[in-house]
Amino acid sequence: MSDVELTDVADPGCFRLLDLPPEILAYIFTFLPNAALHTTRQSCHFLSAFITSSVELQYQMAVEIAQVTDNPASPIPISERLARLRAREEAFGEVNATWKVSVSVPFPASGLYELSGGMFWLGEVNRKALRYIELPSQPAEEGAPPMEWGRIALPSKESVIVDFGLAIEEHDLIAMVTFTPSVDQYEGLVKLEFFTVSAPHVAHPEAQGPITVENTRGAGKPNVTIEIVGEHLLFILVYAFSPGRARGLDSVYLFEWKTGKLKWKNTAESGTYYGGVFLSPEVIMLPNTIAARLELWSTAPEQKAPVLMLHLPRLVPGRSIRTITARGEPNPQGTYRKPRRMPFHSSVEDSIVLLDLTFPGPTLHLHPFLLFIHRRALLALLAAHAPGDACSYADWGPDICRWLNAGGVVMDWITITSGQRCVLLPRQSPSWFIMLDFNPAKVRAHEVLQPEDDPFVDYGIWAEPVVSRLPCHFVRSMAEFERYHGASLDDHRIIATRRNILGRVCEVDIHYFG
Repeated sequence: MSDVELTDVADPGCFRLLDLPPEILAYIFTFLPNAALHTTRQSCHFLSAFITSSVELQYQMAVEIAQVTDNPASPIPISERLARLRAREEAFGEVNATWKVSVSVPFPASGLYELSGGMFWLGEVNRKALRYIELPSQPAEEGAPPMEWGRIALPSKESVIVDFGLAIEEHDLIAMVTFTPSVDQYEGLVKLEFFTVSAPHVAHPEAQGPITVENTRGAGKPNVTIEIVGEHLLFILVYAFSPGRARGLDSVYLFEWKTGKLKWKNTAESGTYYGGVFLSPEVIMLPNTIAARLELWSTAPEQKAPVLMLHLPRLVPGRSIRTITARGEPNPQGTYRKPRRMPFHSSVEDSIVLLDLTFPGPTLHLHPFLLFIHRRALLALLAAHAPGDACSYADWGPDICRWLNAGGVVMDWITITSGQRCVLLPRQSPSWFIMLDFNPAKVRAHEVLQPEDDPFVDYGIWAEPVVSRLPCHFVRSMAEFERYHGASLDDHRIIATRRNILGRVCEVDIHYFG
C-alpha cells in the first residue's frame, strides 16, 4: 500500500463502506453470489456477524443453495420464507414428511393424470370429464370437511378426452385433446379445446376457439403429447399403439394456441416421437425413438430439421428402443396470470430433464431405464454447436448424463420429478420412498449414489460401453408404507396412490414436506 493510500484510509472524512446504514449495506450485498458472501464473511468479525444476522442475506444464500426462485409477489415475510425453505430442505433431505392427508377417489378413474401448478388431476373412466384437487399446504384442522374433487366436463356428448395439457400459473389454461368419431370408432376428428382452470371452466377468453388438428382416417384414437409454454403449444400425435385399420405417420405440430396459427408441422415414421419437452421458450427437445437420438428444435417458423442432434449410444444390431417419454418440471414460463401461492419454487434453469426409455427384450418383457440430464447442460450444448450439428454420445453424454436401471421401481406415471429431485417407489410391499437429488450443493454435502460402471452390461442393448458420471445424492425414507402403487412429486409434496382390484386409483395420500 502506498503512502497516499495510507493517508486516504486514515482521513476521517474518507468514505468507508462500513459506515453505511445497515439496510443499504445489506442491499449492496444482495448483489453478491454465495461464494463472494462467504469470502466477505471471512474478512472481519463485523461483516461475519452482519451477514449471519441479516435475514435477507441468509434467505438469499438459502435460495441459491436450494436452487429455487423467490416469489416476489408473496405476502409472506422474508423471515418466514427462510424458515419454510430451511424446513423444506431438511424434510426432503431426510424424506420425512411433516404431515400427511388422505383423499379418497369417489369416482372411477381412467389412466389420465397430471400434477402441475399445485393441483392433482385424474380423468373419469368414460373420458368425458376431468377431476382435480387443489393440493393443501397446511394440515386440515380437526373436524374440517374432507377435500372435494372439482370437475371439468366436455361440452360435447359425442367427444372423448384423449389427453390434456396445463398452463395453470401462466395462463389459467387447460387444453383438452378430444376425439370425435365420424364414420366409426377408427375415424374421426382430433381437436384442441381450451378452457379456464378457474371455475366456472368456460372457454378460455384468450383462445380464438378450438383447433381442428386432423382426421385420423382409419387409424383410430391416437396417443398424444401436449406441452404449453408462452404462446406455443407443442402437440404430438402417435398412432403406433392405436387400434385402427391403418397406421398413420407420427405428426409433430407447433401451434400458437391463442390464434390457432400453425408455426410448423413435421411427420415421421410411426413410433418415432412419444414425447417432448420445452428446454426454453425458444427450444424444444424431441426424443427420436427410431433414430436413438435427442433432437433439439427451434420454435421459429417453418422448421424442417433439428438444430442439434444428440445421439444415444449405438444400438446392437437387431435391438431397438420401444418408447422414450420425457418430462421437465417446471416448464419455462413468462408472465403469471394466476399468482403463485407458494413463496418460492424450483428454478427452471437448474431443473432436471427426465427421459423414460423402454427396451423390448427377447420375450415380451420390457426393460425400463431412466436418463437424467440438467436442462442447463442441454442448452449449453446447443450454444456450443452450429445449427444442424450431430454429436455422438461419447462426445456429449458421459459427464452430464445419469442412467439408472428402473426395472425394480414403479414407472406407471412420469410425474416423478420436480426441479432437481426425483422420487422412486420400489416394486415391493412394504415399500419406501427413494429420493434422488441432482443439486450440486447436495451432492457435495451428502452421500453420493455412485454410478454403475455400465447399467446395461447384462442386457445386450448398446454396442458400446455406457458411461454416465452426473453425480446424484440419494436417501431413502425411514418410514415404510403398505400398498402404494405409485408416487409423484412436486415442489412441496409426494403424492402416493393406491389402486383397487380393477387397477384404478382409489385413494391418494399427500405427504407434505414444506
